[in-house]
Amino acid sequence: MNLFLIVRGKYLVVLIVGASGGIGQALAENYASAGHRVIGTFYNTNPQGLSEKIELTLMDPTSETSVQSTLSKIHSLDLVINCVGFLSSDDGLPEKTIRKFEPHGLEESIRINTLPTLLIAKHAQRLLRQSRQSVFATISAKVGSIGDNQLGGWYSYRISKAALNMVLKTLSIEWSKSTPNCCVAALHPGTVSTKLSAPFVSEGTKHSVLSASQSAACMSKIVNNLRPLDTGRFWSWNGEEICW
Repeated sequence: MNLFLIVRGKYLVVLIVGASGGIGQALAENYASAGHRVIGTFYNTNPQGLSEKIELTLMDPTSETSVQSTLSKIHSLDLVINCVGFLSSDDGLPEKTIRKFEPHGLEESIRINTLPTLLIAKHAQRLLRQSRQSVFATISAKVGSIGDNQLGGWYSYRISKAALNMVLKTLSIEWSKSTPNCCVAALHPGTVSTKLSAPFVSEGTKHSVLSASQSAACMSKIVNNLRPLDTGRFWSWNGEEICW
């Protein structure tokens, strides 16, 4: 049954982590326009042009102190979507060969792509547990799928997203017992036209590129229909399930 019809009967309390990015902004606007209470976090970039309905708060998603402080001020939550992500190395390009691998690039990818979900889950669990039915989701990427990896390359990004997927799968197993009302999900947003993806979108692939609002609309439709029995799965923006 649709999440909207179950929780409170009127509106959700939604936390969008990384509301300053293209996808995060679009998701925040999507839920705010539907009449839900939306709390959006930002860190390096203050979001511009967002609806005044969205409650913005500064939070460093890689700092446990910051995450704990922010979540301690929230009294209820029905939906969390973590949109924080990092792709490029210092030279602006992911490693296409092992010869380009640098340890600091992997460390930074893990710090931004993997760590925040662990910290947010740790401190949001008590709030999600209170909801009649809740969802904890993170924007992952299809390139983080081990089973789907046919091209290789992008070592640091792939590794950090594969680690993120393991976090979500492991969390779903734990929470199926301790927080059984919550569905844990990984989301692949598709190739989205954002600052992050701009250097990697070629002329030949522009026809398959989604706008941030298109991707957000598709992913929110998936999220809104997730149930606890769907926990521990990896979803593409188009509704297809992706192998871990």
